[in-house]
Amino acid sequence: MIRTSACLFVLACAGSAMGQSVIYSNIPAVLAGNYPSQPFQAQQTFEFGDRVNFGGSDRQLQSATVTMSSWARSEDYGNATSFTHPLTLNIYAAGSGGSPGALLGSVTQVQTILFRPTVWNNPDTGNPYGGIACNVTFDLSGLNLTAPNSIVWGIEYNTQTYGDNPMGSSGPWNSLNVALNTAAGGGITAGSNDNLDDVMWNTVTAGWYADGGAGGVGTFRQDTGWTGYTPMIEFSAVPTPAAGALLGLGGLTALRRRRR
Repeated sequence: MIRTSACLFVLACAGSAMGQSVIYSNIPAVLAGNYPSQPFQAQQTFEFGDRVNFGGSDRQLQSATVTMSSWARSEDYGNATSFTHPLTLNIYAAGSGGSPGALLGSVTQVQTILFRPTVWNNPDTGNPYGGIACNVTFDLSGLNLTAPNSIVWGIEYNTQTYGDNPMGSSGPWNSLNVALNTAAGGGITAGSNDNLDDVMWNTVTAGWYADGGAGGVGTFRQDTGWTGYTPMIEFSAVPTPAAGALLGLGGLTALRRRRR
């Protein structure tokens, strides 16, 4: 009995050490200089995100990377290359009608965000970019979250006058946006998205919603009319512990069969 338990433990650990797999992504391997983006301060935003479907079978979430668009200029902040700001990533169940369901997990982590360089031009046109695209990565391993096949995600952070705890002053956070992929099919290379015309948005201004605020304001909900603009995120996961244990058991059974 002791030997069997030891073998199961080793095999399960070996399975979890195989590395993470990408279960959803629409972030290119090499970022462009910048992308269209959703502003927070300028459009009174508290939270912004999307509903996605995961591919593959791994569901123990490990990390999530979000592409941001930073419009804060380096020359306005002592020629610094970056700043830090706490960002929150929320993971919700997928509710009925495309709406967010119950909150499954949430992390707030200080992220490093680039300033737009003094000279930052599109090499194809020679025109200056308005902002600079950069990725921020959230460590989700501490959530110990086994995700369902479909989730709603949302990112939130404080700006001068918006967010759960507004900063109360101007700063580079006022020029921080969430990048949007404009490639065909949302640029999705792993997983899927059932509705590329919608996003999830919490703004307090009724006029920003496609329905003029009829579905409510100041609440994280579905908004339509976003065809051609998909929030950029990548999720990575490992097999669930139960799956790893079953894999180990299967391997042990196979060993026993070969010995007979």
